[in-house]
Amino acid sequence: MNTFKALLSNVLLILVLVMGAALLLGSRMLESRGKALATANETINTLQQTNQLQASQLATLLRDAAGLRKLLDTQNAALAELDQQQRKTADELQQALATPPAGRPDCAREPLPDAALRLLQPAPNRGANAAGKAATTAGTGAPLPGA
Repeated sequence: MNTFKALLSNVLLILVLVMGAALLLGSRMLESRGKALATANETINTLQQTNQLQASQLATLLRDAAGLRKLLDTQNAALAELDQQQRKTADELQQALATPPAGRPDCAREPLPDAALRLLQPAPNRGANAAGKAATTAGTGAPLPGA
């Protein structure tokens, strides 16, 4: 029985050592998982702060965009009004230029006089160069036309 007690005490010693090693490994794993959890919590907090900051910046950008749209609408209306004024001024100027001053003849609406119509008719063929061809003999000693 002595041997049985010695064997049992050896088994108990081994069992205590195994349990101690398991507890030591468990505590180290618990510490590493606690550190990983702390790191994950810090990451989550950082992401939440970043999300909140981005949300506030997005809201600011949306307000700015709405203000810029209002400004653009105002400028478009002003440009349209300016374009209308410019067109009206151009029409008035064109009308003023088309209307002759008082006491002057209105050439745009009156027929041309006969003498002016005669000047617009093609000229009859005259002289040696009737077809509009240039003289072929030009050189030193050539007689001048009309001499």
